[in-house]
Amino acid sequence: MPSLAYTDGLLALICLWLLTRASLPIGVRIAAGTLGLAAVLGVLRFSGLYPIPQWHQFVSMLGACAAFPLLAVAVLWPDAAATRQLKFASIFFIGMAVLGVLAVGVAQKRVLVDALTVISVVAMLISLARGGRWPTALTTALMLAGLLLFATKATVVPGLVPGDLLHIGMAIGLLGLGMSGLWQNATNLEAQEPQLHGA
Repeated sequence: MPSLAYTDGLLALICLWLLTRASLPIGVRIAAGTLGLAAVLGVLRFSGLYPIPQWHQFVSMLGACAAFPLLAVAVLWPDAAATRQLKFASIFFIGMAVLGVLAVGVAQKRVLVDALTVISVVAMLISLARGGRWPTALTTALMLAGLLLFATKATVVPGLVPGDLLHIGMAIGLLGLGMSGLWQNATNLEAQEPQLHGA
């Protein structure tokens, strides 16, 4: 079985862990669910169990143009409506997805979507570093490294292809975000809102 199937499987497990964590805001879980679905489709594709490359490519594109920007919004603005509320997170995600489909499917400008992914991760990295969250900034830097190595098709680890480095980098970055405690205050505020309204 190709190594891509294993590393996509690792990424899928991390995304599933994030998706099932009720303590994380809905925007983060939507992003994790999208990236996780792309990873599951990648496992099916690269393992040969049920190869549907078109679906894998499409959901991966949604991850690039919508999930990563939504994740960046959640990191930069933990209390934002798009971070914490399903309605606004969905509107943001769908809007970015439509722009991504137009950029890739109509304008044939995949590079714009790839650039948006990199910009989103760089924005997260800068925000985390400025906030003094160095462990999470380090894991996010490793995610950025995986994206750049994949974009340049660099092979720096024997036995692993650039796609493996992308999957591993994303898994480490998402794991770091999930363990960061960045949204603890936002979660507490959500829990307090019903009490405030009822007071």
